[in-house]
Amino acid sequence: MPGWGAIPAVLGVLLAVLGLFAFKWAGDAAFGDVSAAVREAARNATDLTASDRWVKVYLGQGVFIALALAAIPPALWSLGTLRSRESIKSRGGLTKKSLSEGRTGPTRIMLSAIAGLCLLYHVVTLLIMTDGGRHLGSLGPGPWLLVVGTALSVAGAAIGPRVPPRHPGWRPR
Repeated sequence: MPGWGAIPAVLGVLLAVLGLFAFKWAGDAAFGDVSAAVREAARNATDLTASDRWVKVYLGQGVFIALALAAIPPALWSLGTLRSRESIKSRGGLTKKSLSEGRTGPTRIMLSAIAGLCLLYHVVTLLIMTDGGRHLGSLGPGPWLLVVGTALSVAGAAIGPRVPPRHPGWRPR
């Protein structure tokens, strides 16, 4: 069964995707326009700084990877996809043992940390893109929705799914 964490996790996915694809990123430019302009500028540049390369990677594929890592696992986790023994065995991954024992703490920590690192990646890149934050006001609503959506995904991962109560004498198999 879904837990309370599903509300911020799913809302976070929706806001982040809307921010990435539906809203303007700078002036009248959508994400695709900004990404194309940066790629074109990087292609014509003779010497790219580390910051330029960072932004180029972010706008190329980094934003999509970070969004997928920050949004999909917390949403699935908080919706309760790892509930039965069979689903834990097939999809439990690194936290398979603790989930089999009925402990959700390690999975909450791992998914929250991954989503939190993706949030940090988005924020650091926006700061780099705006000359250390001096031009944050020139950003449109798109990047802000992406950051808020990612932050909600972190909250959803931390809250997690509903954990059924254990009866006295319960032992993992």
